[in-house]
Amino acid sequence: MSSSCRARPATSSASNPGTSRGRRQRRPLLFAPALAVAFVACTTGPIGTAPQAIPSGAGVGTRAAFAVAAPAGLIGFDATGKELGQIVRLPPGTTASSPTLDPRGKTIVFALSQTTDNHDLGSDIYSVNLDGSDLRPLLKHDRPGVFYASPALDRGGGFLYVHRRAADLDLSRPAATRSEDSIERVDLSSGERRTIVTDAAEPTISPDGQVLVFVHLNRGDQSGLWTARADGSASGPFLKSRDTFVFLQAPRISPTGRELVLSSAGHVVTRLSEATASKPTGGGRSIHLDIPSEIFIAPLGGGALRSIATTGDDVVPAWSPDGSRIAYIALATFYVISSADGSVQVAQPIGVRYGDPVWLH
Repeated sequence: MSSSCRARPATSSASNPGTSRGRRQRRPLLFAPALAVAFVACTTGPIGTAPQAIPSGAGVGTRAAFAVAAPAGLIGFDATGKELGQIVRLPPGTTASSPTLDPRGKTIVFALSQTTDNHDLGSDIYSVNLDGSDLRPLLKHDRPGVFYASPALDRGGGFLYVHRRAADLDLSRPAATRSEDSIERVDLSSGERRTIVTDAAEPTISPDGQVLVFVHLNRGDQSGLWTARADGSASGPFLKSRDTFVFLQAPRISPTGRELVLSSAGHVVTRLSEATASKPTGGGRSIHLDIPSEIFIAPLGGGALRSIATTGDDVVPAWSPDGSRIAYIALATFYVISSADGSVQVAQPIGVRYGDPVWLH
């Protein structure tokens, strides 16, 4: 699943934004089977009834260039990275993550987790209008231990793609067998829900609704970036090269449908033998645990990767509507960079240490 103490990049430090750089803050426990229970405890509990939004009264989302899901809430920022305020005041004890914009540009869809009630662990998918009205569930977990995250919508707006993790809290079972990860496709008109890919997380769908890209899992561990048709058929590795990663997250297909961006750590290009494998890239700059983190772009056809930025932590990148720029947050700084060459256009210190942005307009 997919940043903060939540359904994807969940770590125990997410509830403590002040954690020092000496301890990784965003490596998701999702992909560490031995820590499955810690993931559940961190990501937290139920949304038993639809929470009632506290109106912000300012229409922040209608004026914001970005919405950012962070431990502090769902926050609007202007084009320079200046914080405008809460788009909607989420109920106490809840955390938003993985926001996306609906094709009409009127509604934000995101994952919502309860962080204070552990009686019915789980997370759900919610939507809210840009003006902060009509906060409501689109998809709710069907039993304790089910976590929904990383929502993605096709441009036609008819289907919601989402990562579902079903966790078993029975500690007597081997850690690698205590969770099941899959991608579900939900027909938003009928409510029909269908599992289309198993052992998969973090879906992203092309604008034409034809190509699905996701993180493939093997017994809970990452095993690369994969692609499939929108119905889950014909799945296989996305990259045609020998690139591998210690960790990757947040693949996002561009609005043009031509490229994909992702955040990764420990990038290695395997040669003919392990002895000739390239060293991890990162321009000599390392983040926590001495593993370089980078933002990569690749053509949607799976061609050669190109690194456009080395970041201070794992990040969630967001495309601009025209595909020319990418925004992300790292270590309390809001960045906007060129998708062509990584040149920095905005680097604004903010009061949010990390978060998941989505470009509104």
